[in-house]
Amino acid sequence: MDNLDKLAVSVADFAARNAMALVPAVPERDLGPEVNLSPDTVDLPGFLNLAGTLGGGVLYLQAITFNPDDQERGVEDPTAHLRKYKGKTGRVSVAFAVNGLVHFWEQSAPWYLEWQELADRPSRRFSAHSDDDEDTERLSDKDRARLTAELVDTLLADPGFRAARPGGARQRYARIATPEGTNKWVAWEAAREATDRAEELAQAQYAQIPPRLDELAAQLLTDREYQQASSAGARKAAAEQFLLPHADGFAAPPLIRDELYARARRLAKTPQQPPALPL
Repeated sequence: MDNLDKLAVSVADFAARNAMALVPAVPERDLGPEVNLSPDTVDLPGFLNLAGTLGGGVLYLQAITFNPDDQERGVEDPTAHLRKYKGKTGRVSVAFAVNGLVHFWEQSAPWYLEWQELADRPSRRFSAHSDDDEDTERLSDKDRARLTAELVDTLLADPGFRAARPGGARQRYARIATPEGTNKWVAWEAAREATDRAEELAQAQYAQIPPRLDELAAQLLTDREYQQASSAGARKAAAEQFLLPHADGFAAPPLIRDELYARARRLAKTPQQPPALPL
């Protein structure tokens, strides 16, 4: 979805229909008990229905309008192709709080995630004597390539990086997992390369899964977390976790996860056949 304007409008309409106060801001995260729900787990209508069911009477909404910096970035501007989205909504964040527990839902347009990634890339506009670029100047191309390769290997070996969802989530994990003090060019290049390689490795792993879906669905029905889940969203999350060890720790594409979940549900409804009588 390239433009999220309709999502923001639907939140405002829901608040109006249900006499809920709409606050044009989203609470800060990581400050207390919270639940983070992604669009892969529950869609926006489902999240809004949850807000209406649990109560609270207040919805928080933040819609970020894309307004790229007009400052010159040099002749080779890697963000130039994204400026056509100026004025569009790049990210929608929604939240509500009940009994001290804050529930968050957020969706970003793919082009907005790309902009964020490129915006984090070290700028070439600094002079060779800039303090901000001093660490880059000290590295030779050979050293930078070596350090980048080492960091890529470290990230790919990190279970959290492998299990992170493709795109923005994996990029954010790479930034957090990069050791403090790492050369900024090394950090950016390693995050980009590790993310690309992780996507290739994940695709190779999940290309082998479809023929095994019926077998895996039967196994999923015996999984403890899946059995204890009480909602469709929680069961899908359990299915996603279940797939990790079957794909070398890489996060499942939503289509594979949803197909596994659907087959498990269908299998659970199938009457058990009595054993055949001996002839």
